[in-house]
Amino acid sequence: MRLTTARLTLRELAVEDWRDARAIDADPEVTRYQSNDVTDEAGTRAYLERGVAGAQATPRRVYDLAITRTGEDRFLGRVGLRIERPDHRDGQLWFVLRRDHWRQGIVSEAAAALVDFGFSQLGMHRIWGDTDPRNTGSAGVMEKLGMRREAHLRENWWLGGEWCDSWIYAMLEHEWRALSSSKSRAR
Repeated sequence: MRLTTARLTLRELAVEDWRDARAIDADPEVTRYQSNDVTDEAGTRAYLERGVAGAQATPRRVYDLAITRTGEDRFLGRVGLRIERPDHRDGQLWFVLRRDHWRQGIVSEAAAALVDFGFSQLGMHRIWGDTDPRNTGSAGVMEKLGMRREAHLRENWWLGGEWCDSWIYAMLEHEWRALSSSKSRAR
């Protein structure tokens, strides 16, 4: 599977991405708000192997894609959509990016492409994401996508020796259609 945007190509994960993926997993600033249990090179490789295997599953329920710049194949990060409850057409969005590529609109562009794919090709009814309220970058991406903050869950997960809150963001299919329609009219 491949999705393209003005600047990016989203492609299937490859085990060969492990060095660049490891740079993300080893950066405490990038993983600060993640419940990522990948702590070493073997864990990074195992994660990528699971991603490669998941892309072959039938029916496919996880779309975990590498973010690259179009024309280059260097792994910059991941954007993903997990179909949580197929019968409810409900899926969870996530993303992570190398710190040296933050604040360039890359995650927003990649996530928008995957959200569009989720609604237009997979027939999703609801796509949601969650973030620690202190992770203003992640919250900003979801707001830029047009997702609404639905909930503030207090101390709902344990991370790094402390209880953390979560903000839940979501977009419904009819909201995506209205947003897509208004973007088309603006062109």
